[in-house]
Amino acid sequence: MKILVVASSMVHINNFHLPYIDALKENGHDVYVMANGEGADFNIPFKKRALSLENYKLSKKIRQIIKDNSFDCVLLHTTLAAFWVRRALKGVEKRPRVINTVHGYLFGKSSSKLHNFLYLFLEKRLRKQTDVILTMNSEDYEIANNHKLALEKVVKINGMGFKPLDFEYTPKNNKNLIFVGEISKRKNQIMLIKVLKYLPDYTLTLVGDGSEKKSLEKLAKKENVASRVQITGFTKDISSHLKMADIYVSASKIEGLPFNILEAMSVKMPILASNIKGHSDLLPKKSLFELNDIRALASKIKGVKLERADYDISSYTHEIAFSQNMELYKELLEK
Repeated sequence: MKILVVASSMVHINNFHLPYIDALKENGHDVYVMANGEGADFNIPFKKRALSLENYKLSKKIRQIIKDNSFDCVLLHTTLAAFWVRRALKGVEKRPRVINTVHGYLFGKSSSKLHNFLYLFLEKRLRKQTDVILTMNSEDYEIANNHKLALEKVVKINGMGFKPLDFEYTPKNNKNLIFVGEISKRKNQIMLIKVLKYLPDYTLTLVGDGSEKKSLEKLAKKENVASRVQITGFTKDISSHLKMADIYVSASKIEGLPFNILEAMSVKMPILASNIKGHSDLLPKKSLFELNDIRALASKIKGVKLERADYDISSYTHEIAFSQNMELYKELLEK
């Protein structure tokens, strides 16, 4: 079969999908990549602002590429790329089979009614261009199933696979909180900075970079906690930061299957996370807190036992998830 693998960026492709692309090629398929960045067969400069005029113009280019190449199947990843490719397919008479892997709908129980209405409306408009949906958490599975967002079926998978970190947590008793991820409104590091007001002995390390870095630095000064907040910037060496921390904390507003939580779980670190989809699939109730209840979070942090936790993440590892997903691809591609 002639298969097109799509994501918004080559960073995403390189981080998660190269083993799948190689395996599909080894199985005799002709595989091409559409993404933004060096290495893509079709370099499409998607803009992060989903409903931008630039992306609208790109959809015409995407439609022409798909028409010219007569793909048998399109494997979609990332919300942005999935939206614009399916929209482009509306103009293709004999469109390819579409398998949309949802890495986390940008709406759900933790979102506002208006936000949910808009994004669900857009998904409903695209269901005729969506044959199969693969979801990574229970809430997204229910959303796709209940609203019949796929023409054929919805399947829940255990992510794309991840490699556990190669050390085990040792308590430092230094009262250092840590979060790893993009510095953004969606990741909600604002809550982590504000909780420090109620935790005068604690420090916070934010490992990552993003559009909200400067505003978070201003907030830390305003809350008089700047001396206890460190924003490290992007790094591939996550382990060295986790080794220096006591508690992993995430106040993210919305997730798919959070890779950062899986990494913290892999080293048996104590974790507190917001009670949202993705988090609630992975963690026990005692590890969850409600969004924006800052005093409750402070109380939870104070009550954390600094000891190795026991998590079962075997089904999410690359070895198992990859094997399961390739079997699923085989089944879906044979139809």
